[in-house]
Amino acid sequence: MDAAEYLRKSRMEEGMDTEEVLSKHRSALAKFAAEHDIHIIETFKEVVSGESLYARPEMLRLLQDVEEGRFDAVLVMDLDRLSRGRMKDQGIILDAFRDSGTLIVTPEHTYDLSDDLDDEMAEFKTFMSRREYKIINKRLRRGLTQTIEAGCYVANAPYGYRKVYVDRRPTLEIVEEEAKYVRMMYDMYVDGYGCISIARYINSLGARPRRCDAFNRTTVAGILKNPTYIGKVVWNQKKHIKKGAKGNPKHITIYQPREKWTIVDGLHPAIISRDQYDRVQAIMGQRYIPPSNDGTIRSPLAGLVRCTKCGKNMQRMGANKGVAYLLCNTKGCCAGAKFDLVEQAVLSQLSRVLVQLTLEKPAAPVKSAAGYAEARLTAIQKELAAAETQKNRLYDLLEQGVYDVPTFRERMDAVKARLSALEKEAGQIHRDLDDARQADPTSLAAKISAVLDTYDSSDAAHRNALLRSVIRTIWYTKEKKTKPADFDLQIDLVPY
Repeated sequence: MDAAEYLRKSRMEEGMDTEEVLSKHRSALAKFAAEHDIHIIETFKEVVSGESLYARPEMLRLLQDVEEGRFDAVLVMDLDRLSRGRMKDQGIILDAFRDSGTLIVTPEHTYDLSDDLDDEMAEFKTFMSRREYKIINKRLRRGLTQTIEAGCYVANAPYGYRKVYVDRRPTLEIVEEEAKYVRMMYDMYVDGYGCISIARYINSLGARPRRCDAFNRTTVAGILKNPTYIGKVVWNQKKHIKKGAKGNPKHITIYQPREKWTIVDGLHPAIISRDQYDRVQAIMGQRYIPPSNDGTIRSPLAGLVRCTKCGKNMQRMGANKGVAYLLCNTKGCCAGAKFDLVEQAVLSQLSRVLVQLTLEKPAAPVKSAAGYAEARLTAIQKELAAAETQKNRLYDLLEQGVYDVPTFRERMDAVKARLSALEKEAGQIHRDLDDARQADPTSLAAKISAVLDTYDSSDAAHRNALLRSVIRTIWYTKEKKTKPADFDLQIDLVPY
């Protein structure tokens, strides 16, 4: 059977190196798969820890593939690895496997949720796992305050450190290859450089942060404000707002104000002296600092405007004089513009679209676009047939001894990846064609009219929601040394 494998470290393995643990699990599952004629076609490696399903990106990706019926089974070390969090999350996960007919395979047992006995066993085991999880969490919370006060609590190692255990207590040790860049950031800030200039210089030296491709204003500012670098342990720096709360379209992490932090002396060595840290904080206090994220949408254009040259989201930033600008943080990219000018230009374009939809007939290019889509569907069907033929041919070549098993698996993986990509593309084209057939210009006109009628009386979050109801993306272009209003906007509307 074709299967995926899901790797995730358990709480019992806390303190052990994540990569080492997952590597051992992968070897064990590979051995099990070989012994039971299971072909592993994809690996989902969860390296982040989170109770909520939405905090586990690999699980979300796996569930999407499971719902599409891409695998016959999913291999996992035990059922607990899939979920021991909230009952709602456990239900979502089990329903995905149950509805798609996908097996859950562990070295101890194979769960077929279409079988009543296996279904009850899986539900009972996840229930007991949840109960055990809650007991462990209570014990952890009970001892958390004492652990923090002892200076040995470490949630995640910041840039410049790695997490280690001394006498079974978590602490940090310096990673010199990263720590030298941390010292450089503090030195440059004291010398008068801003966070963006520091980020560009550090990136030019080849340094990279751990969770993104390059340093930016936010990551540098976070390092400059972090008391961990002077030997402190910091707790309660951030909180989370779940998807849908406060009008947010996605899960949001909020960095809390300093007065809400818990700060105690740590056991780890300092990278920065207290004197230099205090000098940096004093300079920061005198400079303009953009408002921190508290989970509230302040910009009507949040997440909508993207730079045409680099493709990244444009940022709304204020200034000492109180004038907000829309800027691209990529060096040498599009020039910025006053935020109010861009906002008014967006509304003006929507007004023009409304007039066109009201007075003109549906545009002819829709038919030609549909014709192109149908032609592409025909081509995809031919490619799918060819790939299926190639897949069957691979089995023949394996039986004839032309391919050894590793070569067969490598080429079979490539064919199946091609089949999966073609099937996804065909599915998307079918959905687009359905949208086009159901297209009604009057419905979009009604939506745009409602947006324009209520826009002025709405707050920023509501304005953002209104614009998102009719706009998918706004592409922004502006050359340097041009007049304030000399920018170009290309608006991609949502399918109507």
